[in-house]
Formats: sequence, C-alpha cells, structure tokens
Amino acid sequence: MIRMQTILVVFAAMFLLAGVTCRADIWEPEGVNMPGAWNSWNNPPLNNLALASYTQVPGGRVTKIPTGIPRWQTVFSVAASGGDIVGGTYPWLFTSGPPTNYYQNKWAGVTISMNTLQSYTFNTGPDNNITLVDGKWYTMNFEDAGYADNRAIFMETSALPVDISSVSVPSLVDPGSAATVTLTMAQIPALEELFYLRYSTDAWATSGLIPVSMSGISGTAIIPGQIAGTVVSYYAFSSTVASITADYDLYTIKLNSNGGLNYAYTVTSPTPVITFANLQGPATGTIDQGSVFQVSGRAEIPGVTGQPVSAPGLLAWVGYSSSNTNPSTWTTWIAAPYTGPVAGSDEFTADLGSAITSAGTWYYATRFSLNGGAWLYGGFSAGGGGFWNGTDNISGVLTIQASVVPILRTLQNITVAAEQIQCYDAKQTITVAGDPFFFHVENGGMATLIAGQNIVFLPGTIVVSGGYLWGKITTTDQYCGVLGPVLKDVVSGAGDAQQPLPWSSGLRVYPNPASSLVTVELRGVAAGAESRMELFGIQGNRIGSNSITGPGSCSFSVADLPSGVYMLRIVSGSEVQTRMVVKQN
Repeated sequence: MIRMQTILVVFAAMFLLAGVTCRADIWEPEGVNMPGAWNSWNNPPLNNLALASYTQVPGGRVTKIPTGIPRWQTVFSVAASGGDIVGGTYPWLFTSGPPTNYYQNKWAGVTISMNTLQSYTFNTGPDNNITLVDGKWYTMNFEDAGYADNRAIFMETSALPVDISSVSVPSLVDPGSAATVTLTMAQIPALEELFYLRYSTDAWATSGLIPVSMSGISGTAIIPGQIAGTVVSYYAFSSTVASITADYDLYTIKLNSNGGLNYAYTVTSPTPVITFANLQGPATGTIDQGSVFQVSGRAEIPGVTGQPVSAPGLLAWVGYSSSNTNPSTWTTWIAAPYTGPVAGSDEFTADLGSAITSAGTWYYATRFSLNGGAWLYGGFSAGGGGFWNGTDNISGVLTIQASVVPILRTLQNITVAAEQIQCYDAKQTITVAGDPFFFHVENGGMATLIAGQNIVFLPGTIVVSGGYLWGKITTTDQYCGVLGPVLKDVVSGAGDAQQPLPWSSGLRVYPNPASSLVTVELRGVAAGAESRMELFGIQGNRIGSNSITGPGSCSFSVADLPSGVYMLRIVSGSEVQTRMVVKQN
C-alpha cells in the first residue's frame, strides 16, 4: 500500500510539472530501460546503450516511435565478441522511473518466445527471461500503453535489418487496373526479413496488407484495381512475422512511410471516349419526294451514355451523298436530335426525307463528335453495325421517287364554284389566301386541303353558306390522288349558321360560324377511348386544347377570340381530322 501511494504522489507531481491533466503514455524524460543480467543490472544501462532510453542516457538506443501505435524500439547484436550482448540466457526487466527510483515502474512476468507478441504485467510478476544466440540480431518493440500492462515482441534476424531506401509511386492508374509498387533496400536483406506493403482506400478506416516479392535488393507489390477517383495511400515495412492481420506497427522492424506522410496515388477518371457508333437503320428505303424518312444512329461512351439525357458534349448528325463514298468526304450533314437511351447507348434520329428535295438514289450514314473532337462515322450491318468501314459496316441507301405532290403549295385568287369538287395537297404546308389574295368556296362548292404538316389560313379565306371546306393533316402519306370518293363523305363547312355540320362518320362541330360556344360531338368511337382536340389560329399558333372520353360531346368558348378563321384539330386514336371554325361577332 505504501508503494502505491508513493507512485500516485509521483504521478501527481509529474502531471503538474508537465502542465497537463492526464497522460496515457510513458513519460518520455524517463523513457524505457532494459536492465538485466546481460548488463549486470546497471539501471539506467550506462554500460550498454542498446538497452538504455535515449531520453535518460545520452546515446541510448531505446527510441520512441510515436506514429501509429506508439512504441519504444531498440536493435542490438549478439556475438561472442564485438556484439552488444554475448549469447546466453538472461533475466531482465522493462523499467521506467526517476533518478530517485529507476525501478519505480516495471513490466515483467514473461519468458520470451521469439517473433511473438507477448503481454507483460505492470509492477508485478517475476523477472523476464530471454535466450539470445550468438551471430544474431534482435529488434525489440515495446508497446507504449502507459503505466499499465503492455505488450512487446523480439524479432530475430541473421543480419542487421536493412533500410527500405525507396518506394515508388505509380504515375497513371486507370480504373480497375492494378498498380505495381517497387521497393528498393539499402542492402540484400537477411532471409528472415519479410517485407510488406500496407495500403488503404478510405483514409485508414480499413487497410489491406500485401507481401512484397523480393529479388536481391528490389521487391514488388501489386495493389488491386480500384474505381475512378479513389485515393490509395500506402507505406512499406519489414518484419519477421508472416500473415500479420493486426497490430502492424508492433510487428514493424523498418519502415518507409514517406516521412510519416505516406505514399499515395489517385485512380484516374478516364477521358470519355466514343467506343461504338453505328447507323442503326433503316438499311434501305424508298419514298416519294417530301415524305418522312427517319434515320437513327447510336453512340456509346462507357459509363456515360444510356441515361435519360444525352451524354454531355455528344453531338450527332445524319449525312447523305449521291455517291457511295467514304462518309468522311461528304459535305451535307443535318443535326440529329437525341431520342433516348438504348442498351447503354444514346440514340439520335433525323428526318432525311425532308432534307433531300431531289429524286434519285442517295447514300446515308451517321456522324458523331464528343466535346468538339474528331468525327466518328457510323455504318449499318444486320448484326448491329459499328464504325463505318465500307465493308462490314456500310452506308444506307435511299431511293426518292419524283412526286406529283409538291412540298409547299400556295392557294391564291381561287374560287371553288357551285358543283365543283377540288382537292389541294402538299407534302409539308398549304398556305391559303392572304391579302390582297383570296380563296372562295361558293354555295354548292367543295374544297379539300391535305397537308403533311401544316395548313395556314390567311385573311381572304371565305366559305359562303352552302359551301364546304375540309382540311386534313395526313399521318399516312395519303394525298388527293389516293383518297377518292371518301372526300365527299368527310366534310365540314360554313353552311347554315346554327345547323350541325353533316359527317357520316359521327363527328359534328356546331354551330359554325359561332359567336360564343362551339360544340364538338363524337360518335362511333370506342367507350373509354380518349380523343383530343386542339384549336389553332390561322398562323398555326395553338390557342387551347381539351379532351373527350368515349362517345360524347365537349363545348369550348370562342367568345373572347377575335373574329376570323380558326383550325380545329381532333385526334382520336390513329385518326386525325381538321376542321375550320369561323368566329363571328
């Protein structure tokens, strides 16, 4: 009890002198000494610096290593002559204490088993016991866990442990690629010396250990591949213990940790590259002039394409030529908008039919560029295509037939008289009247307009009572020459102001002209089917929309609209119908 009180008093004084409230490690000015029969129990070991604390004895070689697990280390030789110690069996102690009592703190109770981490009891137990062999070197690591039970290890080698002179750092490491690290030793190491590379990819929350394969003074270790952006930190150390799984610092003889900073490299984020491009299709086609002909192509950038939005910086075109040559020599290309992801690729589509206005045979392919880089050309094959090469992946072939249906048509200063039935068509747009021109449909006359994209009614368009004007946007490339007598049954007009418009298929739009409400009535459509109606101005601007579910009717107000002619478009399933609506005051 008296001894324990003395220790507590000394501790309290030591804490006050150090200016701190508590200490978890051994007080460095007293350090760790190793007196024993091997130095005639001199403490501190002034007669053997290999056993003396460097903080208590000038030139002492028991040195503290503060990094990692704090520890005290000494390396000494054993020889019949000329060594630090002569071979034999010795009792000894770990001690730490002030000049008034160098044995005040001791660690004892162990018979040494070489290359084994063992536990020592604090201030109790018999002297330690060790057997040393001439011609050997011993590295001792003593864990600094403070004034409590501690652990220590003696590692035996047949030569002085060598320094790890250098550790290499890989320059560029791609994602998923292993990294080779080379170690160089100051001399050829002893057979007992094992070398390791310890690495971490999460700032040392966890780590891995890789044995180094040695040849002479050099060795290599291979760090497994990691994902892009990973920071890999690592250092090298030597030991005599195989298969270390924990307490790496206590098993360390020599260390190269880049001055405590550790070595490190970052796995590169590769520059995105287009690795695949094709002409998806179609392979061939035959159309009339002005008809739609959609051409698609795909490009893949690993890890980038295949998302709801197109890859940043990826642009696509569809090009065409009258000659079946390498697309890189072509000069005519149209931009292809992004249409969506497909199996990890981005798909782009453009309408080639509207771009080529001349009949004949045309050849087409795709072109892609990433971030303004080189153009890569896509070709077609039945197996999915790929980069254009003129043999396996080739250009598509489009035949355009001369068409009697013009691309654009303007109707000016035309009168459709009584008993006349006229049909006017255009692949894209029909423009009707426009000051100072006119387009008149007289009582008993019938005019049908069929366009591929737009019908534009300008001032000067007049349908008198008893006359009929019907407009249609075709979705099937059927124009005046193929519709025949159907035109007589599908009509709407500006006849008697308050009478429903006759339409045998079940569509009625009334009253027309109208001053307040217009009613759209549908019959003959499936129950639950949704039909959508949209009202456009004569310039093509959409004014509003609504929907009808199943057979029924829907009314909309035109009261706030200016007087004039409007177009009503009704879409029911695959059927698209267009009606002219006249607003009057």
